[in-house]
Formats: sequence, C-alpha cells, structure tokens
Amino acid sequence: MKIYFIGNPRLSCGYRLLGIQCFSVSTKEEFLKTLEELLKFDDVGLILLDSDFSSMVSDYIYKLKVKRALPFMIEVPGLRTSPKMEIKSMFSKSMGVGF
Repeated sequence: MKIYFIGNPRLSCGYRLLGIQCFSVSTKEEFLKTLEELLKFDDVGLILLDSDFSSMVSDYIYKLKVKRALPFMIEVPGLRTSPKMEIKSMFSKSMGVGF
C-alpha cells in the first residue's frame, strides 16, 4: 500500500522529500478530479488531503470516509489553514481511537 498527497504544489515538495507520491492541485475542481482518479488505484493505503482544499468539500470527504474502509484519508494542514490539533490527536480522531 502506498501513501499519496493531494494539495498545494508548494507543500508537495516537502511530501516528495518524504517519499510520498504527490498530486499538485490549484483549484477545488482539480482536487476533486484527482481524488476521484486516485480512488480508482489498487495500491492506495493512505491519502493525505490538504485541508485548504478538503475543507471546501468536507461533506463529500465525510461520505467517502463512511462508505469506504480503504484508502484511509487524513486531512493535513495546508498553507492557509493552521493546525487545529497536534498530529497524535489528528490520527486519533481520524481512526476513532485514543492513544
């Protein structure tokens, strides 16, 4: 299973350094189109979603999370959004368990 990132091109550079395959987007439409294409891949285990874009389609993201066990989707802070919680809490909330 692979990890992917969808979001701002500037953030993509950092994720690429970590070995994560990135898809750079600039609009909400590009974000949705890329997400839908990525969901067709067989090797997707985790998708990191730039919260600058995912916040624009939060209802859609929620429905995907409820409907599908995989891939696991986590919203990560974007350039325009500040982190609302620490990483440990972010994973805990996403997984529905406490650490």
